[in-house]
Amino acid sequence: MAIVTPQEFYANFTSEGKSIFCYDAVQTTSPGIWLVDNPLMFSFPLLLFQLTLIFLFTRITQSIFSHLFIPIHISQIIGGIILGPSCLGRYRPFENIMYSPVSWEQLNLISVLALFLFYFLTGLKTDLSMIPKAGKKAFAIAITGAILPSIFVVLIDYSCKSIIPTRFRENSVILITMYLWSGTSYIVVSCALANLNLLTSKLGRLVMSASVINEFTNLFGRCALSSYMLATKSHSIAMGVTSMVAYLAFLVFLVFVARPLTILAIKRTPEGRMLNDACFIGVLVLVMGCGFIGELIGSRSLAAPFFLGLILPGGAPLGVTMVEKLERMVEGVFLPVLLALVGIRMDVASLKFVSMDLKILLLFLIIVTVGKFLGAMLPCFYCKMPIRECLAVGLMMTSKGIFEAARACKLQDLKVLDMQLFTIVVLAVVIVGGSSAPLIKHIYRPEDRFVAYKRRAVQFLKRDSELRILTCIHGEEHVNAVLTLLKIMRPPTIAPICLYPIHLKPLVGRAATLLLPYTCHRTPYDAPSSSSSDTDRIFNAFFQAEQLHSAHCSILPYVCISPYATMHEDICSLALDKKVFLILVPFHKQLDIDGSSTIPIPAIQAVNSSVLRFAPCSVAVLVNHSPVEENTTFRSGTLPSPAVYFFGGPDDREALACGLRMAEDPAVGLTVVRFRHHEALLDGAEERLDEMMLEDVRMRRVGGSRVVYREEVVRDAEEIIEVIRELSGGFTLLLVGRGGGKEIPLMSGLSAWSEYPQLGIIGDLLASTDFGSRVSTLVVQQQRWVAGNRLSENASISKHAVPREEDEDEDD
Repeated sequence: MAIVTPQEFYANFTSEGKSIFCYDAVQTTSPGIWLVDNPLMFSFPLLLFQLTLIFLFTRITQSIFSHLFIPIHISQIIGGIILGPSCLGRYRPFENIMYSPVSWEQLNLISVLALFLFYFLTGLKTDLSMIPKAGKKAFAIAITGAILPSIFVVLIDYSCKSIIPTRFRENSVILITMYLWSGTSYIVVSCALANLNLLTSKLGRLVMSASVINEFTNLFGRCALSSYMLATKSHSIAMGVTSMVAYLAFLVFLVFVARPLTILAIKRTPEGRMLNDACFIGVLVLVMGCGFIGELIGSRSLAAPFFLGLILPGGAPLGVTMVEKLERMVEGVFLPVLLALVGIRMDVASLKFVSMDLKILLLFLIIVTVGKFLGAMLPCFYCKMPIRECLAVGLMMTSKGIFEAARACKLQDLKVLDMQLFTIVVLAVVIVGGSSAPLIKHIYRPEDRFVAYKRRAVQFLKRDSELRILTCIHGEEHVNAVLTLLKIMRPPTIAPICLYPIHLKPLVGRAATLLLPYTCHRTPYDAPSSSSSDTDRIFNAFFQAEQLHSAHCSILPYVCISPYATMHEDICSLALDKKVFLILVPFHKQLDIDGSSTIPIPAIQAVNSSVLRFAPCSVAVLVNHSPVEENTTFRSGTLPSPAVYFFGGPDDREALACGLRMAEDPAVGLTVVRFRHHEALLDGAEERLDEMMLEDVRMRRVGGSRVVYREEVVRDAEEIIEVIRELSGGFTLLLVGRGGGKEIPLMSGLSAWSEYPQLGIIGDLLASTDFGSRVSTLVVQQQRWVAGNRLSENASISKHAVPREEDEDEDD
């Protein structure tokens, strides 16, 4: 029997069965080569061989193109092109094995199942609340981005109707192309932005809102269009109306039956736990059943799971369970098969003879893409957004990927597209989708907006001005340390503190990020902890502290749900909006009850490093050296007694400013220890600034304040370590400067042994459990960027940073 290529297979097979390939029945498994059998002539070994090749080539292309920021779905299509008749498929023995019609339909079923489950997961992670929350700008982008390319296509089609091929009109090729390419797929946009780590950016949220509006409109538009086409084809209005009623009844079933059943299972799941196996299987059965019902009523099987995912609550525990148990299998195993098959189906060699039909389709694809790009940018220009942001929005809205590729395969199956037209459509998807992501990465840098245009540092804050602090909380174990530090920093009523605690949660089970003020659910002191969530318990502790210090402390909590890779953007954005002077982040390691270090959390370490790099104000890293089981976080004592180890430089001056802020409280006794080299000269600009800062400390000591100032003249690092080891045990909190990444001359050589560079040399020394210190440490870094002028070499901000307007603040 002659081997049939996939193109020939799909060209001859129709739903009416007009042409069918016949081949001998084959067994599923092979007895092995020992019985002189060729395992590749059996369906299961052949399927395993094909899957292995697909995984191998898609992983290779993915690893290569990921460095160019090309989306993973585009790189997997390219892997399929390499396996297809455009490349390796030209080798006859390889073609005979890879394209056997015996197993081709098996691969196709796997790809359809992958897309089926992928649509459900995407719908589950979609936040429909983005639609009512979307502003006028998002609605305008969605509308103009869809209407303008449609107008262009209609005008060109009307003016050039004489040259439009007859088969284009019979199969509605131009209409279908306009419909598919003028829209913006939420699935494509969310995957592209996640790949570029732009989900939490300002433009990322804007485009996600616009794409959700577009996707939701298209879903209902397709249902209405399908009913209309059914009534037209059957010449029966009643059938079309019946079809629409069936769609509406299916939606009623999803909302009033499927959703309540799922919510009932969620309510029975304890907080912080995933759904049990029975509920997980039940949800999967529900998904499959909805897909079957969708096929029965004539709806696309992919629309049903997406609708079901939309109406079900994402996040924990349902979204988390589905992502943990299903997403890796779907996106890591099944989905590459679908995307590789897209590339395998096409044949670049078919473009050797460029027909007029091909030229016309290519022209309309270019017109739709350009129209979409311009339509998305028009509202941005009207709102006077910077040109680079307008270009980025246009590129995001024109992104192409898995949705357009899957629809092209469907059109080829329906014989709307032949091999040439299918090949040019897939190449257009690869070119547009593969080029838009790198261009977005080059044009748009969300870190540019974190450049502050005023000094946001404690050192430059007036003594009677409000101190605004943003403190990051990852879990309940970080609360006590922050509250104890707040107690030490309590100022007199003339200089209050405004605290913005933000509970940071990783984004799991949903696609859209969240940064919202916390809705207060204050529980009584004697309320059982099981009746509230971890967020409630965290912020109730802050509210109780606010009641104790209500005269000079206010608490304004926030909740952030975001990927760890971009969590720093939400932190910096909130700090910028609230004109914060200090961001407080917890160190990623703590002491256990036995005094040993807990397991470090690399994700929190990465967040801290990014905050230190891009923060629009000063940053302090709190190293808590009290065991997590203890109720008190700093060493107990009759009175708080913090100490500042001062070596010089902007970070040390900021640490000293924080210490002096604490010393405003008469109950706090501050000790300032200055380390000086015995041959140091005070002739530099930094040294003069240090002396001016220390003069204030000396004046306070003379004025009777509880501030102790002492100098330690040292010769080398060994003497510094000896002094620190001797003094540290008598304090409740140590404050040190990070050092700006520069090596202190006295500590020369110790930087090579530094385990945590984000703490600086002295901070790393105090944080080490080998040092033997059980005193908590606050490592301070002063604001790095002001008015586009870099103050340190640690930051990396684009030269294209656009100045923004800041409201005047009385604190400045």
